[in-house]
Order: sequence, then structure tokens, then C-alpha cells
Amino acid sequence: MKIGEVAVISHISQNKDVFIKSICKKIDIKNNLVSFGRFDVNEQLALHLYGIQIDKQSNGLSWDLISRKMLGYIVIFDWENKNSLESIKHVMDHFSNNQSTQIVIVANVKDILHPPIPEKFFEPNGINLSSNFRFTFCQIDNPESTRKIMALLINMLLEKVG
Repeated sequence: MKIGEVAVISHISQNKDVFIKSICKKIDIKNNLVSFGRFDVNEQLALHLYGIQIDKQSNGLSWDLISRKMLGYIVIFDWENKNSLESIKHVMDHFSNNQSTQIVIVANVKDILHPPIPEKFFEPNGINLSSNFRFTFCQIDNPESTRKIMALLINMLLEKVG
């Protein structure tokens, strides 16, 4: 069986854990900064999901060391929280300048069919999306919704090698 590694990043520890629990059924390891779950895609592929909590002021993570093994990243922010997007922006700026890895930016919403547009999106200096980024909505506690995120990331990875 092949094993791939994916980082699930959020500035709110609960968001990364809820996402991982939704797709993996349980979190195998958890501490203050990192959590771990395993998602069996099929008999030939398993994905290890590493939940990493970041904050706006934190520059302590060594992205160069973390990124060596990661197939891709899922970055989660709360769509309706004005500060949430700002909290992940420095990480996204780093990825857009330094990474060629596939990244799915997930806007966590309460109502996936009718997400409101936050005021923050009308302000200048949002997230710059590069060609290896995809943006989508998700309900991180809904297994069907999180599986779509995983399928999107896997399809992005397949496009990259194809």
C-alpha cells in the first residue's frame, strides 16, 4: 500500500480536528499543535492527514522541513469570520512564493448552498491565488463535503503528474 501525506492547516485548532475527524472517523494522535488521522482512499492508497495549527504571529514552523514529504495542503478558514482569512494569509503568501505543491483553500461555511459574502472580501490585499491553488466551500463537519475536498486534492495531484 502506498502512503501519501497531506497537511490540514488552520488557525483554529478545532477546525483542523473537525475536518480530520469528518474524513478519518477518529484522530489517532493529538497534541496542542498537531493532530494525525489516516484516510484509506482504496486498497492501494492511504493518506496520512497532519492537522497543523498556525496563527498570524507564528513564524516558528519550518515550512521547508514540513513540505518535503507533503503531497498537498488543505488550508481552512471560517468564511464568516473577518479575522480568519487574515490569519491564514501569511501562510498562503509563503506558499504562493515558495511551493509548487497543490493547495486547496477551504472556506468553512454553515450553509453551503447560500454562503454570505463577507465584507473582508471587498477590501484590497486578499489572497493571491496561483495556478496550483483551488478555492472551494465546505462544511468541515460534513463527511460528504470533506470527501469532495479530498477528491479535489487528489484530482489536482493527478493532473500535475499527468
